[in-house]
Amino acid sequence: MRGKARMRKGIHFTGGRKLLCVLTAGIFLLSACGKTEEQDTEGTAALVQSDKGEADFAYPYVAESEKGYYFWERMNQDLWYPRLMFMDKESGRVVPLCSRPDCIHEGMECNAYFREVGNNGGGVHKYYLQYYEGNLYAVGFSEDAYVSLFRIRADGSAEWEISAKLYRTDYAATGEWKTPEILIHDGYVYFVDWYQKVKKLERMPIDGGTSEVLFQGNSNASAVDIYRIKGNGGSLFFQVNSYYNDTPENAGVAAYQYDPADGQCSLVMEGFHGTFSVREGFVYYSSPEGLCRYSIQDQTTELLVEQPMNVPTITLTRDYIILCAQWEDGGKLTLYDYEGNEIATVPNTLRVGWYFGGNSDMLFGECWTETPSLVFLDLNRPVGEMQWEELKENSR
Repeated sequence: MRGKARMRKGIHFTGGRKLLCVLTAGIFLLSACGKTEEQDTEGTAALVQSDKGEADFAYPYVAESEKGYYFWERMNQDLWYPRLMFMDKESGRVVPLCSRPDCIHEGMECNAYFREVGNNGGGVHKYYLQYYEGNLYAVGFSEDAYVSLFRIRADGSAEWEISAKLYRTDYAATGEWKTPEILIHDGYVYFVDWYQKVKKLERMPIDGGTSEVLFQGNSNASAVDIYRIKGNGGSLFFQVNSYYNDTPENAGVAAYQYDPADGQCSLVMEGFHGTFSVREGFVYYSSPEGLCRYSIQDQTTELLVEQPMNVPTITLTRDYIILCAQWEDGGKLTLYDYEGNEIATVPNTLRVGWYFGGNSDMLFGECWTETPSLVFLDLNRPVGEMQWEELKENSR
């Protein structure tokens, strides 16, 4: 691990290369990052990247690698610590991420178990996971009160360490914790400090160092949220929601683009009030009129589906635009082609309570029952046979 000491079943605190960054003043809105914005955001979370650029995870609870998917097992009354699991793409087999041949995977001695965030010390949190350049990354809490990025070996050896300390918290005193908006992209970790009222987008080298402010909310707003950090075409996109007088009626929503090549931020569009996703130079978003497609280059909008909708997640795959009526219609999924024609619907037979998104092969979500569990939907099945299945150990 880049010359750092490795540990099993513990936390190793490491520093990283220092990145010296100079933040310049007097930069105007929409011309560069690190300045005050005028419009606002709404939405949530990041994207798990794939080499093909086809992954579109609105909520990064499942990490995709070349060979499979990694995820934290859901906690229930019989499982007090999350196991790190792996689903093989070729076979569909689901197993704990443990390389011990004699392990029964039922106790803390199993390599798949990792200490979780708690008042008694640092650990990882099971609501974020990303695969990057051969390693897994989780977010958690360090023993000296920092929200931190953890690097976990993806070989089942249970070796893990702190890769970067993002920002300090008072968690030990208050017990308040919220997983930050976060995305690893091209050697940096991009993140939003959730303990700030008026939030800003920052980045830091993945191995730690000095953080750099890329975008800052309007200081005149009573609150600013930054959500849905997405990577697409070499750029990052994010959604900003600014509140004035702390009321939704006085909120402004906007989507921005950050270009790492020149360090510039620019306004993509504003005035929409739902989720968005980006693919091949177009922004797809829902509105009271229906499903819309906005051309970043031409600055024109097409109405693809003329039907009022309010969906919290839009997933863009190779073949489909996928909308999840998570809060309405019983959690039904609807698949459209890129001309806006409805292809199929998938009923919510497993009571999926939260839909994460996915890629051209697989979608993921969480089933809200007495025993919470993750679920998946195989998009390679014939359209009429697609259905949610429980994601559990040895499920195939």
